[in-house]
Amino acid sequence: MADGYCVKCKARKEIADGVEVITKNGRKAIKGKCPTCGAAMFKNLGGKATAPAKPSALKPPAHE
Repeated sequence: MADGYCVKCKARKEIADGVEVITKNGRKAIKGKCPTCGAAMFKNLGGKATAPAKPSALKPPAHE
């Protein structure tokens, strides 16, 4: 798993129970807990997340 910085322990540690999430602005990140103190840890990953195609884009245009 990824490592991050725990602000409570003030040290770099591996993120425990890490889950990859998508932020509101569409970026990938890992969210988890510090293995020592249990504080929340968050690490931004590089790049935009790839979104699946929208269902409306797959529909053929309606005929009149």
